[in-house]
Amino acid sequence: MRPLGGSGINLTAIGFGGGPIGGFYGPAETDASVLAVRRAFELGIRYFDVAPLYGHGRAESILGQALRDTPRDTFILSTKVGRYLVPAGVAGAPARRRAEGAPFNPVLDYTREGVLRSLEHSLHRLGMARIDIAYIHDVDAHSQGSEDAAEAAFAAALRGALPALQELKRTGVIRAIGVGLNQPSWALRWIEEAQIDAVMLAGRLTLLNREAEQGVLQACSGRGVAYIAAGAFNGGMLARAVDEPAPFNYRPATAAVIAEHRRLSGVAACYGVPLKAAALQFVLRHPGVCTLVVGAASPAEVAENIRLASIPIPEAFWASVG
Repeated sequence: MRPLGGSGINLTAIGFGGGPIGGFYGPAETDASVLAVRRAFELGIRYFDVAPLYGHGRAESILGQALRDTPRDTFILSTKVGRYLVPAGVAGAPARRRAEGAPFNPVLDYTREGVLRSLEHSLHRLGMARIDIAYIHDVDAHSQGSEDAAEAAFAAALRGALPALQELKRTGVIRAIGVGLNQPSWALRWIEEAQIDAVMLAGRLTLLNREAEQGVLQACSGRGVAYIAAGAFNGGMLARAVDEPAPFNYRPATAAVIAEHRRLSGVAACYGVPLKAAALQFVLRHPGVCTLVVGAASPAEVAENIRLASIPIPEAFWASVG
């Protein structure tokens, strides 16, 4: 267990990420998804993270189904705000934007009203009475499409989302406030300009991408903000062989990234280390990391992630990868 800043919340070093069970990265079978969540709990994971965007509500519904009979005080739950969902693909409604997941479309909304609506909907899908950590989701240029759009979303969130969450925290509806995003520069904006408990940054503290290692982690340490790592495989690249096509942080990989992937794979082969194990343990061994959130869509994937996170890796390997 590791402390989430000064919030009073303690998280397991590995958390369960809900993206895959929503079908966010490809088809996910319902029964296997439910069993994946339950297997994670059986193996000692006590932190579960999800978002309305993951399968457009499907991930929250499945997570709630899986944990409904589990005593609520035995796990920590987080979801995200910044989007609420509306019906799609039926008479009188727009077409669905994504074929997978549930028949809803997201509406971007960082206002107070949008945040309250989003959290209320999330509680209903989860079938739970409270959420421990609420993250303001995707306020960066990577997700918003441009720096100007990110600036507009940031201003709207500071006016609406953040004060709403602060009020909910004061009244005990939530216990901590965070931001979940993809770009270190925008993580720094939040750390420096807002009062938050945690930053969840995807794919920026990994074997392939160490953008967050200096500025963001230093800022988190200086302000008592917890760093929640996600995307240890950089969207799939570090989970596949060098000759298998895979995205890098949801985008096509550059030649430089592909070359570094090949180098790391070669070093791992020399030491007999599975690259996936190195990817997970690189993040977990970093002293600035509170928790690593890892997604899975089946019990076997959960068990494999736990196994890979604990197999011995020689110090000489870490010295070789640099």
